[in-house]
Amino acid sequence: MKKINLQMRRLFLTFSLFFVSSCYQDDFLKDELLSNNSVDFLYSSSDGIANAVVGLYSLNREPYQRDWFNGAIPLILQAKSDVAAGFDGEISLFSNCFWGCGLDGDYGTEAAYGYFWAHNYRLIDITNSIIQGGDELIEKGDNSEKLMKNVAEAKVFRAHSYFTLYRLFKNIYLKTEPTNPETAFDRPSTASSKEDIFKLIREDLQFASENLPYVSSDFGRWNKGAVDHLRAKVEMWDENYSLAAEIVDEIINEGPYSLVSSEEVFSGELIHDETLFAINFEKSAIGGGAWHQMSWQAIAHYSAEPGMKQSTENGGDGFGFISLNPYAADLLKENPNDKRIGNYYIFDYLYNDPKTLPPGKNIGEPLDLYDRDGDDFFLYYKRQSPGILKFFDSSVEPTDRMHFKNVMVYRLAETYLIGAEAHLESGNAGKALEYLNVVRNRSGIGNATSATIENIFEERARELAFEGQRWYSLKRKGLLYDYLMDHMNSTLLNEYYSIAHVNPVEVYQPHMVNLPIPQGILDLLGAGYPQNEGYNN
Repeated sequence: MKKINLQMRRLFLTFSLFFVSSCYQDDFLKDELLSNNSVDFLYSSSDGIANAVVGLYSLNREPYQRDWFNGAIPLILQAKSDVAAGFDGEISLFSNCFWGCGLDGDYGTEAAYGYFWAHNYRLIDITNSIIQGGDELIEKGDNSEKLMKNVAEAKVFRAHSYFTLYRLFKNIYLKTEPTNPETAFDRPSTASSKEDIFKLIREDLQFASENLPYVSSDFGRWNKGAVDHLRAKVEMWDENYSLAAEIVDEIINEGPYSLVSSEEVFSGELIHDETLFAINFEKSAIGGGAWHQMSWQAIAHYSAEPGMKQSTENGGDGFGFISLNPYAADLLKENPNDKRIGNYYIFDYLYNDPKTLPPGKNIGEPLDLYDRDGDDFFLYYKRQSPGILKFFDSSVEPTDRMHFKNVMVYRLAETYLIGAEAHLESGNAGKALEYLNVVRNRSGIGNATSATIENIFEERARELAFEGQRWYSLKRKGLLYDYLMDHMNSTLLNEYYSIAHVNPVEVYQPHMVNLPIPQGILDLLGAGYPQNEGYNN
């Protein structure tokens, strides 16, 4: 991180000087370079490209630290998945389909989905400049490890952005040339084919896989294991199960990665052998990023109850906007030995304030006033529902909603579960069961007797809830709509939503597995650019 911070200082200087040089003051209107870190330098030299790549990591972190919707941006897809229940704040509006399920002035679509679209294309445009500059240096004979590594990282960002856009919106367009004055106002009028999109993604990821080491010297940067994990996800999306299985086998057998204990997975800064890729934060450091509020959103507002005060043991400061829904919570509670309870998720908030302790309650007893299935269900969700510990920063004061904990994106446990599904679909049920049971055994719930698509996805729900993968995986498998109709949010919450807004079960339609392209985006594209099917009716 220290190296990244040093490079971020240089990049900050570049942008600061660019801003200063653009001011309309005579002192600054000089026809001379104020720094070696000019825009040309960033894309025409190996050192400049290295600095520009560091800037990509800062930009990639931006969605996690934006304070729009009380910091809900990185949780929107979790809220729209089948394992979450949103019940308060802006994030609940995505859960209950009041936002993000249509057009016609839908603020969630315009603001949040418009941001997803613009953010990823912004990343793509910068990577195009880096890749073009890197290719020109390579053609001139610079085949240094440093340059090849930085170009590889830029290609991962481009591939990841296109893969994300395709999975979200489907109707997207490819652009591989940097924007310049001649092309700045080009307006694509047709979407690119899936074949062309996946061809570019595969080419970028293959180059990265061949030019990145398994372990980076700087935590939080792309490495070969993370890239190959992403390659496996791409092949799963295209139903190339045998190839996905081969990629997973190589990560597991050749990579230096291993599962750590359940207690260690989300402890500290996530710097351990299971992490493949994480979003890096560091408090009070240039380039370390601002805070995020994900934990505050996903821990119950237990401290509103007498006898309760914010504490590290109870998950710190929480306001109770979103939680595990009954489907996910009940899956975890099937086995009382599941180690993920207490390490990934908190189910019991303990009385800890003698000054306000209610009569009949004792310090150390769990809060148990409300019934999830009773008339006080809303207070259950708001103050007593299971919290998500995956974003909790134990180093900050328990009263602080701003956290600096690194955020997990890809880890080896998911690699095993991808492998289980890939081998099962390829006809190797024995290997599928082996990989499934590796994850189950680590959590303490013992072996399954067979591997099925149903129990693999149940294990994904237990293991990976709120890590940003569930919505994509269900959509890929064609299960998203059916699973949402079966157990989105909870029955009582869905009925409660209908009082002020809508019942999402009655509103959600099969075509909504593709997000609508915001009208504000379509207005900037060429005439006739296709909206996703179902939203123009």
